[in-house]
Parts: sequence; structure tokens; C-alpha cells
Amino acid sequence: MIGKRRQIITHIVLWVLISIILFPVVWVVSTSLRRDEAAFSTKLFSSRTSIQNYKDLLIPEKNMPVLAQELQSLIMVTPPYDQWDKGKIEKEIQKDISYLKVYMKETKDRQKNASEAFYKIRDYMASKNENLKHDIIAILEDLEEYLKRNLPKEESKNENFKLAIAAAIYKKDFDKDTILIFKDDLEKLFGLKIFSEKDIKKLTFLLGRYYEQKIEKNNSKLRELNRVINLNQEKYDRLLNEYTYLQDKVLNINNKITNDILKEILTFDKELKKIVENNYLSYVNVAYIPSINHKITEIKQIIENISKYPDLYEVKRALDNVSAKLALVKKPDYKKIDNILYNLKLLLKELDKNVEILQEKNRKVALLKQENEFLEIEKELIQEELEKQEENIKAFTKYGQLKIFISDLDKDIEKIEEAKDFNNFLELTYPLSNKFREFVTSYIIDFGRDNQIMNVEQTADKLKWLNDFKIFYEKFNLFSTNLNLIAEKSDSLIYAIDNKWKEVFEKSFKGEKSYLPEIDDLYNLIKTDFVNMVSSNLNIVSKKAGELMDNMPYGEIKGYLKKIDNEVFRIDQIWKQKTKHYFLRWVRNSIIVSGVSAIITTFICALAAYPFSRMRFWGRRYGILTLLLIQMFPSAVYMIAIYSLLNLLGKFIPFLGLDTLSGLTFVYLGNIAYNMFLIKGYYDTIPDSLEESAMIDGATRFQTFYKIILPLARPILTVVVILTFMNVFNEFIFARIILQDAQKYTYAIGLWTFSSGPYMTEWGLFTAAALLGMLPMTMLFLSLQKYIVSGLTKGAVKG
Repeated sequence: MIGKRRQIITHIVLWVLISIILFPVVWVVSTSLRRDEAAFSTKLFSSRTSIQNYKDLLIPEKNMPVLAQELQSLIMVTPPYDQWDKGKIEKEIQKDISYLKVYMKETKDRQKNASEAFYKIRDYMASKNENLKHDIIAILEDLEEYLKRNLPKEESKNENFKLAIAAAIYKKDFDKDTILIFKDDLEKLFGLKIFSEKDIKKLTFLLGRYYEQKIEKNNSKLRELNRVINLNQEKYDRLLNEYTYLQDKVLNINNKITNDILKEILTFDKELKKIVENNYLSYVNVAYIPSINHKITEIKQIIENISKYPDLYEVKRALDNVSAKLALVKKPDYKKIDNILYNLKLLLKELDKNVEILQEKNRKVALLKQENEFLEIEKELIQEELEKQEENIKAFTKYGQLKIFISDLDKDIEKIEEAKDFNNFLELTYPLSNKFREFVTSYIIDFGRDNQIMNVEQTADKLKWLNDFKIFYEKFNLFSTNLNLIAEKSDSLIYAIDNKWKEVFEKSFKGEKSYLPEIDDLYNLIKTDFVNMVSSNLNIVSKKAGELMDNMPYGEIKGYLKKIDNEVFRIDQIWKQKTKHYFLRWVRNSIIVSGVSAIITTFICALAAYPFSRMRFWGRRYGILTLLLIQMFPSAVYMIAIYSLLNLLGKFIPFLGLDTLSGLTFVYLGNIAYNMFLIKGYYDTIPDSLEESAMIDGATRFQTFYKIILPLARPILTVVVILTFMNVFNEFIFARIILQDAQKYTYAIGLWTFSSGPYMTEWGLFTAAALLGMLPMTMLFLSLQKYIVSGLTKGAVKG
């Protein structure tokens, strides 16, 4: 006998894979049924469930804002109501007004029910006040005892421990209560018994001096360094701006010399050259020698000054040339050269002056920069010393923080014990959860996560419901008060509408377009006042009620919380302005386009595949492969071409143009090569002898096709219908490009609008739409699934 081996590992792997595969499906289903935001929740399932998302998609309700808008359109007789007869419009108006009254009554009844449940919760909590105090105090005392038991061990002889205690007290400004918290530690550290106020003052002085010597001294030095560095930086920036200004000024003078003056010198040099060439003298007139020598000496002096500036080399060379030619000219134009030399001297003088100032500024800038660098190094050294000191006392700082937290905890316990009633108790306890969490965050940043802080965190979680209950308590009172005001105003407006609508409607029906201002007031009340005064509080009440159902330790009131949640949710649905959608029309459009495309594609492919299977003609072998090859190109390649084609066709054949379902169907008919190849493979499996026998009996080729081949090929034709329907139903790219009108959208585009348009945060609506959109494909698939396996397997091979 062969024993069966237990495949335990295989089973475990299978269960893990099944869980991973089914998780998205479970999330979609659970999200479609929950009322809270699944995208912002850590829980897969919620206690707040509803089928409202499905109602909104399948049978949208005419709530208050919809009725108000419709009433105004009916009374003003605007399209499409201008096509209705008078009696029908009047009947519809009366019907809408009656619905408004029904909604107002329902709102009041549900508010009354929610208030009754709220009062029962309040009374129950008040009756349990002593039990609550006992339970909360027990939780806090357990935490206090645990922290005291696990305090880090003190080291009274350790200098770092002494410094840590001094730092903790310094941060509290040497507060008397803080000093008393560390009374035992301080007595050991300073050898001073604390009995009176005088002892505390003396100890405060000792602590201050000790802290000043050890830490504050470096802190003061660091602050002074920062002050000096900032002042130096301001001076440096100012000098740098002055230096930049002077640099630009020197550059401008330099440019003026190298451009304007050089140009004049070169021009004068050319004139001298012409004079020398035309009137060259082998001798020099003695009368002119002193003047010539004077000018040459003056020029050489200027050239010597210019030599200090390498950038003025061209000017120097030009003056050298002028000096050489000047000695050869009998009667030079001294007036012109004097003017050039005068301007050049002025510019050189100004250049010398500015360059000297520039050099001085540069020296000062360099000194300031160097000084700041030294100061920064000193600052870094002090900071390193402080960081090292802080690192040394870090372990002992934990002791100080925990001891202060324990002291605060003890004070909270004393205050809670003195609470006289539930309201007083709630005021004292609701901040504890947030207070603990702030301490946890600060502690983790400084010391990381350990057992002590995890215990504080767990206690904060246990007390969180008190904070939630406080918010729930306050917001419900606000919600109830504001809703009463809104309901009162709405009643008076509805009453006015009921009395005035006939008169206004008669004028509108006769052609005098009139409107009822009370309806606009009602709509604004719903859209603005309700949203600002009621809706925000209502949503918080509903959310907190759901959280309290999960977290509150008293199960007796969970039923009342659920009732409040249900009642306020319904009130919200009555008054909420919902975005209009055409979901059923989108699904219908997809069914029509997919169905027509599937039938036409199957019919064309069935006809086209027959010649490739039964007939012999030129191109038969590679024709179908060519079609397959063309279809392998991605749709993005011919996207623009198809758009242009439909744009052109729309001008001549409007029903095949852009933004039409028939045009979209026409585009989807191009997917034939693969289906034709599939059907051709199935035809090959049908014996030729069946057709030959029929033809011997007198049947034509076409008769054998539709009376023999088609009935036998029903499985593969069904497969093609299903596959084409599913592909077209889920196609998005071409539909998104071609369709513009929201009412003509297909299901795929409609689903996209739920996730990226006005419904982008409505995950419940999105997932419900996704599940409902699966139904047409699922029903088609299940009704024809028996043909799929046989059709695919028989059509895949020839034989």
C-alpha cells in the first residue's frame, strides 16, 4: 500500500498566492460598501457599511439640491420642459414641492432620533463617571508604576549625570516644582538638604552657577561669535559691493582709453605718417627743437605711466609711433596732440586714483574674509565641544525627561481624582492622548524607541477614545444647533414657494420668463449655509462615531453610536450636492459599441477566413500573414491617422465623424487579422468531404458555407464574439480621443472620470462602478463559456 505524502509546503504556498491574488478583489468589494475613505484607512474592512454607492449609480435620488434646481427650471419653463404641456409641468412642480416637504420631515425625524441616541450616550457616560475615573486612573497608575520601576539607574558621582539634571532644570527656568521633582538627586549631587524656601533659593543659585560654568559659558561664547561673524559678514558684503562698483569704474576708464583715446592717437599717427611721407626733411629746424623735445618728453612720461597697466599696451605702442614720427615733422599740429595728451593725462590720473582705492578695498575684503574664516573655525570647535558634551549627558537626559513626565502624570491623576462630574472628567482626560503622543515623538527623536516609550504609546492608544469622544460631543451639539437653524429657514422658504409658484409659473408659461427668488435662496441655503454650518460638523460626527464604535471600551453604547452614524449619514445624503454622472448611459454605450463591433467583426472574419481555408489563389499563403504583421504594430502608430480620417469623414458622413458612437464602432472594426486567422484554423479542422457531398447533391459553394461550415464553426465564432466584446468594452485610448461629449462616453472613459475627475476622492463610488461594469462581460462570458475551450483548442492547430 502506497501512503499519500502530505504536501504541506505546497498548500502553504498556494494559500499565500491565493491571498495575494484575491486581495485587490476583496479591497474593491469592501471599499464599494464602506462609507469612510478607504484610501486613508489602514483597515481592510469597516464597521460603517452602506449600499449607497450602488444606489447613486443605478437609481440616483432627487435630493434637496436637485429638486431646488429642477423646480426653478420647471417654473421658468426652460428646456426640456418647454416641450411639456401645462398640466404635466404643474403636476411635476407639485410633486417636487411635496418631496421637499417629505425630506424636511425626514431630516427632522432623523435629527430627533440622533439626538435621542446622543442623550442616552451622555446619560450613560454620566452614570459611569466613577467607573470611568477608576478605569482611567488605573491605566495611568499602571503606566506610572512601570516607568518608575524602569527608570535608568542614577549615578550621583557621575559629572555628566549632574550636568544632565542641571540642564533639565535650566530648561524649566529653575522652576520650584521642577527642583522638587529632583529633590533627592540634588541633595546627593550638591550635598545640601532641602527643607525651606531658603534652601531652594540657595540651590537655584548653585545650579545656575554650575550650569553657567559647564554649558552656558560656551553657549554665550557661541552667541558672541555668531554676532561678530554676522557683523563681519555685513561689512564684507558692503565692501564687496564697493569693490565691485570701483572695479566697474576702472574697467570703464580702461575701455575709454583703449577705445576713444587710442582711436584719436591712431588717427593722429596716420596724419603724421602722411606728412612725413610728403614733406620729409633731412634737417630739423632749430627753432622748433625745444617744442618737439618737450612734447616727446611728455609723451614718454605718459608712456611710462601707462606701462603699469598691461591692458594699455596698444595705447603705449601707438604713442611710441607718434613720438618717433613727431621728431621728423617740421610743423606738427601741437594743438591736436595737446588735446589728446590732456584727455589721456586726466584719464590716467583718475585711473591711478581708483586703482589705488581698489587695491585698498581688496586688501580689506581679504582681511575680513580671513578673520571670518578664523571665527568660523573657532565656532566649529565650540560647537563640537557642546555636541560632545550633549552626547555625554544624553543617556542621563533620558532619566530627567522620564522623571518630569512621571511627575506630570502624578499631577494628572490627582486632578482626575478630584473631578466632580463627567464633563469635568472629560475636560481633564481628553488632552492626555495627544499630550502622551507629543512626549513619545520628542522622546523617540532624542533616544529612539525603547520599552518605556512603547508603554507610553500603548497607553496613549488606550486613551485616544476620550479625545474622540470629546470631539464627537462638541461637534454633535454644533451640528444639531446649526441644523435646527437651517431647517427653520428651509421650512419658511418651502412654504413661500408653495404659495407663490402658480403666479410665477403662469407668467413664464405665457412667455414672460420669470423666476421665483425663494427657490434661489433655498438652493443657496443648501449649497452654502448647509455646507459651512452643518456638513463639516456632520462629517466629523459620523467619522468619530465610527471610530468610537471600534475603540470605545463600553459596548453598551455602540448601538447608539451606530444609530447616530446612520441617521446623520442619511441627513447628509438628503442635503448633499452630488456631482451629476451618466453611469448607466456609459454602460449602455459600451454594450452597444461592443456588441455591434463583435457581431460585425465576427461576420466579416467568418466570410474572409473561408477562402483562405478552402480555396487556392495567388497570395493565399502570405496574405493572412501580412495582415497579422500589420496588426502587430501598436495602435499609437496610427492614432493620428484615424483621428484625421474620422474628422474628414464627419464632414461628409456625420454619423461616422468624431464624437459619435458609430464612428468609434467603425474604428473598432479594424481588428480582424487575428480573429480571421483563428477562424481559418478552425475551418481547417472541418473535413472537406462534408462540403463535397453537399455539392454533389446540388448545393452551391455559398450554401455549403452557411448551412454546413457556419453551424459547425459555432464554437470558434462564439469565442471571437466574446473576445472582441471584452476587448472593445475595456478599450480606453481610442474612445478617449474620439469621444468628447460626457453623455457619449463609454464605460472605460466613465470609470476614468471617477478616478481622475470630480470623483477623484470618491473611492467608494469608483469601486462600485468598477464592480457594476463587470456585470455585462461576466454575464456574456458565463452564458457562452461552454464554447470557449473547444473553440480555442480546435482553432489553434490544423488537423
